[in-house]
Amino acid sequence: KVFSAYGELDRSACQPLLQHLERVCITEGNVVWQQGDAPDGLYVIESGVLRAVYNFADRKDVLEESMVGGTLAGELSALANLPRNATVSVEKDAVLWKLSVESLHRLEEEHPDLVRTFVHLVLKGRLST
Repeated sequence: KVFSAYGELDRSACQPLLQHLERVCITEGNVVWQQGDAPDGLYVIESGVLRAVYNFADRKDVLEESMVGGTLAGELSALANLPRNATVSVEKDAVLWKLSVESLHRLEEEHPDLVRTFVHLVLKGRLST
């Protein structure tokens, strides 16, 4: 459902991807990751609210955003293997589905076409926001 607005992703073709998702429940107030951390994966938010706080050295203001169910979190830093660019905490108890960096690498080797399609949909979704 997360990608439905950006293109077709056949559920049966996605089975290898779905099998690598780990369900993670995190309660309000907990930190999912800190700005500067190495990426551990990307997350599909099933429910709850995450709060991202961006502190950039070249800016005086702090940027904040809320992320809700049906969206992705941490996808760009995970795909680019770059340090996290925000601190993300749980604003309202959340159920997340984590695709770890290790699982993504395994999928790239075993199902390169699926991962290529997945990455294109992630990028389309990000560029549409």
